[in-house]
Amino acid sequence: MRTPYELPITPVSGFPEDHANAETEARAEDVGWTEATDRGYALVVQVVRGRHKSDGVFSLFLGDEVGDGDALIRWVERQPWSNGRIGIFGDSASGVASLQAAASGRSSIKAVYAQNTSPDFVGGVIFPEGRIKWEALLPFVLSQAADNGKDHDARLGLPAAQVAALKDQAGEALQEMFGAVEAGDPSLSSWWTRAITPDFPIASQLYPRWAELLAAGRNPSARAALDVTDRISVPVLHVSMWHDFFQASAFKAFGRLQAARGDQKLIVLDGTHYDIDDPELWPTKPMFAWFDHWLKGEANGANAWPTVQYVLAGQPEGPLRSSPVWPPAGTASTASALGAPQRALAIDPAAPAPTLGGSHLTVSAGMEDQTPLLERADVVELQGGALSAAALMLGTAEAELTVLEAGTGDIVVKLVDRRPDGEVRLLREAVVALAGAGTLSVSFAPLAYGFEAGSAPGLVVAGASLPAYRSDLPALAGTVRLGGATLRLPMAAQ
Repeated sequence: MRTPYELPITPVSGFPEDHANAETEARAEDVGWTEATDRGYALVVQVVRGRHKSDGVFSLFLGDEVGDGDALIRWVERQPWSNGRIGIFGDSASGVASLQAAASGRSSIKAVYAQNTSPDFVGGVIFPEGRIKWEALLPFVLSQAADNGKDHDARLGLPAAQVAALKDQAGEALQEMFGAVEAGDPSLSSWWTRAITPDFPIASQLYPRWAELLAAGRNPSARAALDVTDRISVPVLHVSMWHDFFQASAFKAFGRLQAARGDQKLIVLDGTHYDIDDPELWPTKPMFAWFDHWLKGEANGANAWPTVQYVLAGQPEGPLRSSPVWPPAGTASTASALGAPQRALAIDPAAPAPTLGGSHLTVSAGMEDQTPLLERADVVELQGGALSAAALMLGTAEAELTVLEAGTGDIVVKLVDRRPDGEVRLLREAVVALAGAGTLSVSFAPLAYGFEAGSAPGLVVAGASLPAYRSDLPALAGTVRLGGATLRLPMAAQ
């Protein structure tokens, strides 16, 4: 694997409590990842440029990661202990670096295991419209500062004392940011709210390519060049979580590669980015079986696993379902009308609505109850009728909202389940641009979810979701009046 971190405790499903490596992270660094080596594998972990003891500058995944991965693979091929059959794995940021190595196209690469990650880092945190997954990008950049390598720091062209001071400031900024989140008002920290600029404090000073990262996110040709999905030419086992911030990227990569190759597999579990380390979450432990088949030639049937396996969101201990395609066959778009909200939204950019649930990295994630937000002047609900029977949603929900009055700027639309007990459960959220009156079309990330009888699918609309999403565009302000909406859900046949 290639990683911006040091040797991980594990990149797959956590260790059982009685496993030696489960004791401490220091223990893992002392003995290596024995769960791999005990099975007869040679484990190679390369730290990317500019991180820890590696020379060079950490590029924020804008450098020649494919070329560095190619060099690593060639080195492994030459080692006397190598049989020339290589598997690549990784999760989160390590998965990004590892998938970029897999894009080198070396014939010795036989399979990839990619967990809670994306082959396109920029595409996962910066959206084409200039919208940024701020709760993920800013904490990631600031938190990495402490472990940037000596060579990275030396190449910044700053006095050592200033670099040390900036690293301390990064730590203090993180404490302030998440202190504000814990207090229930992220806007109390100016780090969450200040303008996102090429000279953003600390980030631009400690990362020479910060401005390039922001620019690449808004440049279609740069985005296309950094997305290595179509350069991967081996079977990949994609593992994702319904509420991981990389979930949409994982589905996109799986879909493209499966259409091109037909040998991809997708497993989706219920939880958030860090829940994936919980051993109790896993109904199966697939990584070694995957590699045993493709690297060792074991006839364990891994190549014949169902193409898609998933649990329903909200049912982490539920059965593992399967389908040869995503979305599963037999679903049909079911339209329902939602009534207009009882009042208009009154949006004040100086007091943005906080993030409450969703698919995030560092802040409140998952299917949180939206009821507390409904008391705000900048949040409204569009309600529909209750379901007469339980129903299963499998796929991508869509909505069309009638906008009667609005300015220009981003607004947050949330797919919710108003349950019989009164909970307004968040299922999915999307950020879309308003540009005055008209029809607003929304498409949500894929989901598998079971509605109970008596539940009422609907929408919640909010003026913001801070710190989850930010934009370099002017913030939406003033009055937004909505009419009704049409909600289209991909429902499975009963």
